[in-house]
Amino acid sequence: MNFLDVVGTTCGAFLPTGHAREVIDGIEVTCMDVAMPMAIARAADFGLTGAETAEDLDANRDFYARMEPIRQEADRRMGLGDVSKSVTPKFALLSAPRAGGAISARYFMPWNCHPSMAVTGSQCIAACTLTPGTVADGLGVLPPERPARMRIEHPMGVIEVTVDGEATETGFALRSAGLIRTARLIARGEVMVPAHLMQDA
Repeated sequence: MNFLDVVGTTCGAFLPTGHAREVIDGIEVTCMDVAMPMAIARAADFGLTGAETAEDLDANRDFYARMEPIRQEADRRMGLGDVSKSVTPKFALLSAPRAGGAISARYFMPWNCHPSMAVTGSQCIAACTLTPGTVADGLGVLPPERPARMRIEHPMGVIEVTVDGEATETGFALRSAGLIRTARLIARGEVMVPAHLMQDA
């Protein structure tokens, strides 16, 4: 599935604040709107490795207490209004990949950690990783081909996003982001028909 027109769907711009990276409450953050408005930071800046499980992160209430004011200030800068009770913008932590991927990420919804990775979040994180000057700059392992096949490591494994775009003087021009989704048989049923009804057919 290729998703088109995913840039600025909520905030109206790829980088709603006009900056690839800015400091909020002492933490470097990238505010980006690709499929989902997000505030993205480095795990190390919160004293984390980025390899924590979702359960470990959800048990770390000090992290959430530190993250939430940053998320709300990112929201203010992105022009989203009062998000104290809203699930957007989402929040993500990035770290260097450990299993051959392009980047490792933890995605927050935002008051608990996603057990794996959201489709919309994966598109924004992939775009962030490909954009020069963001908090992902220097962390990711970028594939040389375009469209780029971006493998994002998450708590349950890996999700792959194909990103079509190119670096520009002002950042990254995104054309589309796509994922491979699978379909599987969930149920099968049988209907029993009396034989005498079949004789008339």
